[in-house]
Amino acid sequence: MRTRVICAVATGAAVTLLLTSCGSSDSGGTGRQPSTVEKSIVDLVERSTAAIGGKWEVYSGPSVEACGDGASDSARYVYIMDRVDRPGGDPTADLDEIKALWKGDGIDVSDYESGGADPLLGVRGSGGPTTSIGFDAFPKGYSITGVSQCADGNVSELRKSE
Repeated sequence: MRTRVICAVATGAAVTLLLTSCGSSDSGGTGRQPSTVEKSIVDLVERSTAAIGGKWEVYSGPSVEACGDGASDSARYVYIMDRVDRPGGDPTADLDEIKALWKGDGIDVSDYESGGADPLLGVRGSGGPTTSIGFDAFPKGYSITGVSQCADGNVSELRKSE
């Protein structure tokens, strides 16, 4: 039962991250290439997982989506990785490691904590090479969700090449 609750909270956090990133995206005329922003978000998420260690697998992506409401000529990529071995050690130390890495990349970070007697911890970020990124350091599973910057490109055409 606890695993389902953690999965539901993680999914909710990922959806919140994606929804909040929609309103802050720039649309159209970015001058960025889709392949560049895709590589950038994949690199950031994979460097983040490497900094923490453990065994990680791609949960989703990198998948292309419209960058803002009705912006068919502007795209961004979403990339999600989950840790598949049970995290050991200290989640607070892992959060500090991620915050240092992201700050070094010019990302503004803020802590996240759920309510309750045994709160679930995480960190959210924006700026630098990403529109938004989040790390959930839950006892039964870690996940990182990254959303790239916006790039010029037709979303329908880019989806055909996925």
